[in-house]
Amino acid sequence: MEYVALALAGGSALMQYQAGKEAKLGYDQKAKFKELEGRVEGVKAKEQGNKALNDARRALASVTATARAGGLEPNIGTPVNFGQFNILKPAFQDFATAKDNQLFIKMQTKVQAEDLRRAGREAKAQGVANALGTLSAGIMDYQSIGGPPADTTTTNTSGRFGDDSSRYRSKGSSSPTRFKRYGE
Repeated sequence: MEYVALALAGGSALMQYQAGKEAKLGYDQKAKFKELEGRVEGVKAKEQGNKALNDARRALASVTATARAGGLEPNIGTPVNFGQFNILKPAFQDFATAKDNQLFIKMQTKVQAEDLRRAGREAKAQGVANALGTLSAGIMDYQSIGGPPADTTTTNTSGRFGDDSSRYRSKGSSSPTRFKRYGE
């Protein structure tokens, strides 16, 4: 009967260990997915920046064409000022914002992935701790059910002349030998 309890505790401990290991694998997979998701979002942010520059190029081409059609020189005066302040400046700001977003997304997903990996390591450690606790509880149950008794006998090292530690010591000496120290 006591062996059954011990075997069940061992089986339960093994299952808890496996559960911790599987939880770690699950967290690792979530971390990989989070990294891929972050890459996709980073590419989207980069595309938004590129789109802002392409839109600015088209708008400048439109301003240039409109200026020529109106009889103005597109490289002098009002068309240049309009292009710089109303098209290029906002486009470069949008591009810089998109680059910053791409960087922030990359850093954020890296941190989130590391958090998931850390949670996986902790889940595995918790599984090991639970397994050891279950195993020790099973051993305690095994001993309380009627396993072999614990060895409580002690060997008596004292004889007719006292215990071994004081037998060979001369009076006043702390040396474990039976001879006096030199210089005393």
